[in-house]
Amino acid sequence: MSAERKRPAHPRMTPEEKARLNLELLPERDNVQVYKDTFDLLVFVYRTSAGMNREYRYTLAEEMKRALQSLLAAIYEAKKTTPRGALLMEALHWTYEAKVLYRTMDELHLLRDWQCVTYIHQLATISKQLTAWYRYETRKANGNNTKDAPTDGS
Repeated sequence: MSAERKRPAHPRMTPEEKARLNLELLPERDNVQVYKDTFDLLVFVYRTSAGMNREYRYTLAEEMKRALQSLLAAIYEAKKTTPRGALLMEALHWTYEAKVLYRTMDELHLLRDWQCVTYIHQLATISKQLTAWYRYETRKANGNNTKDAPTDGS
C-alpha cells in the first residue's frame, strides 16, 4: 500500500514578479548588451539542438553550449574586474571557438537556413561588441583615451 505524497503547492507569480526576480538574479549593472546577446544565442542553441541527430546533439551541440557558457562567464568577469584586457581576450577566444563549431554544424548540414541566419547574425554581433570593448580597454590602458566608452558597457 503506497501512500500518495502531496506535492507542495508552487507559488504563483505574475509576469512583473518574475521580471523582478530575474533582475535580482542578473542585476542591471551586469546587464550589458553583449551579455544579453550571448545569453540569447545560448538559449537558441538549447532550443534548436533538441532536433539534431543524437550523435551531434551530444557532441557538437554540447561543445557549443559549453563554449557559450564560458563566453558568458568571461564577459561577467570582465564586467566586474579591472583591468579587463585579458578577460576580453578570453571572451574573444570563446567567440572564435563558437564560430568554428557553428561552421562545423553548417558543413555537416545540421542546421536549417533560418537557424544559420540566427547563428551568423548573433555571432557577428557578439564578436563586434567584444572587439570594440577590447579596443576601448586597450586604448584606456595605454593612456590614449580619446574616444568615449561604449554606452552599453560592451
